[in-house]
Order: sequence, then C-alpha cells, then structure tokens
Amino acid sequence: MTEQLDVLIIGGGAAGLMCGRVAGARGRRVLILDHAKKPAEKIRISGGGRCNFTNIHSAPTAFLSGNRHFCKSAFSRYTQDDFIALVKQHGIAFHEKKLGQLFCDDSAQQIIDMLLAECAGAGAELRLRTSVGGIAALPDGGYRVEASCGVVECASLVIATGGLSIPKIGATRFGYDVARQFGLRGDRAAPGAGAADFSGEFPRTLQGAVRSVGRCRGAPRQDQLPRGVALHPSRAVRPVGPADQQLLGRGRGVSIDLAPGVDIAAMLTGARAASPKREVLTELAAHLPKRLAAEYT
Repeated sequence: MTEQLDVLIIGGGAAGLMCGRVAGARGRRVLILDHAKKPAEKIRISGGGRCNFTNIHSAPTAFLSGNRHFCKSAFSRYTQDDFIALVKQHGIAFHEKKLGQLFCDDSAQQIIDMLLAECAGAGAELRLRTSVGGIAALPDGGYRVEASCGVVECASLVIATGGLSIPKIGATRFGYDVARQFGLRGDRAAPGAGAADFSGEFPRTLQGAVRSVGRCRGAPRQDQLPRGVALHPSRAVRPVGPADQQLLGRGRGVSIDLAPGVDIAAMLTGARAASPKREVLTELAAHLPKRLAAEYT
C-alpha cells in the first residue's frame, strides 16, 4: 500500500529536523526518513560534544554559496536570534566561547532533543534505519519514493542529506546523486573550511603555533573579514572562524594581518631609538607567538 504525504524529508539531521518542524507547524503531513540508527549525528559530535549551535555575529557574508544572494533570503526569514530564542524556550543553558560562538553548557544531545521535541509537537514523524531507493517525479506533480519502509508518494520532497564532510557518521553522495538525476545544476563540491597550502616550504618550527589574527584579505574582491584564529600545522595555515570559509573556500590567495593595529616598521624603529640594545625578537614576540617571531628575525 502506498503512503500518501504532503511532505517527505530525506535526512534526519539539523536541516531535516528543522524543516520537519516548520512544515508540520503549517499543518502538513510530514515524514522524515534517515538511514542512521540515531538522528542528527553531526550535531552530536559538533563543538566537541557541546554543539556550537550558532554564532551571534552570523550574517550572509559569512557563508559560501554559488548564489551569493541565497543567504540574504534565508537570513531575512530566520536569524540566529530566532534560534537562540528557541534554545532559551527549551531551557538549554549556553555560553559564548569565543568570537561569538555559542555552545551548550551541558551536551549537544540537548539540541537534538529540542529538535525532536519540536518535530513531535508539530506532528512530524521520524523513521530511522530506513534506506531510500528509487525516486521518480509523478506525471501530475509530486514524487514517488521507494524506501525500505514501503512506497511513499508526496506533494513535496526535501533532500536534507547534507554534504560529504564526515563519512564515518553516514555522510554519502545521496543528495548530489538526486540533484544530478533531476538535472539540477550544482557547483563543484569543496570543503567549506580547509587548510591553505603555501607555495614554498612552510617552517616546521611553527607546527602547532596559534595566533589570533586581524583582518584577512583575499581575491577577487579584497574582502575584509572578522577577526579569526590562525593555526600553523607544518606547511599550512588553518584559520578557525569566518575567514577560512570566505577566503580559503574560494581557493584564492589570502594575506593575513598577524598584528592588527600595529605598524611593525614604526614599532621597531621606535624601539630601536628607545632601547638600541634590545633584541628585535623581543619586540616582535610582544605581538606574535615567539616561535613565529623567530622566523622573521
């Protein structure tokens, strides 16, 4: 027997559960399918198990998209403040860790439980350990989906299976394959946050050095982005924060201001005049990690 629904959502992660909550609240008959044993595994492991669930400085400019205006539309409908209000409504304690990142005081499971409760309250059903096979468009509109739980027909089909970043928790190419099946254009998949390779050998002595950085500049529009944190493992730099997503995600050249607000040349000139015998390394180390300063002396 074919099950008839208004909305079928494939993927029981953060996006799928939020979608189920909203669709159910609008009075739609909603079913969420996921092949995993537990829902929202990526939430569970995020933020070291405490879930960095949003950033108070979130804005459209902090996200990558083939359509640069997509996030403007999304943020006009739902912002970080809306989600923070939902978290507070469920009595989940949280704190700001750094650079506007908000983490649960207790466990990421609280965010998962919140989303599950919201879905249940909206009448959206979740079925786990359910695989999806064929998907076909129906002649008169809607879709027919063959799943391990049976055949489902729906007016609206949502693919919320996520990206490719963490295959160990079940990430697959499912969403990309469905997009290709229906002729949807897709940009080449690439990490949203990744290390930047140097053209030359990066000093091994800097492995593990950490530095808060100021403004980051990168082509093609010489974007200036908020302060981040740069890590230097062997021969790569891996900023943590908006900078890596906006600049490294574009695969373009990046220059990083390691001493924001400091004119290094003027500082060294003044220090030399005041204390001629003072070492350059000592002056630089006041503004940079000592190992990093040593590379420039």
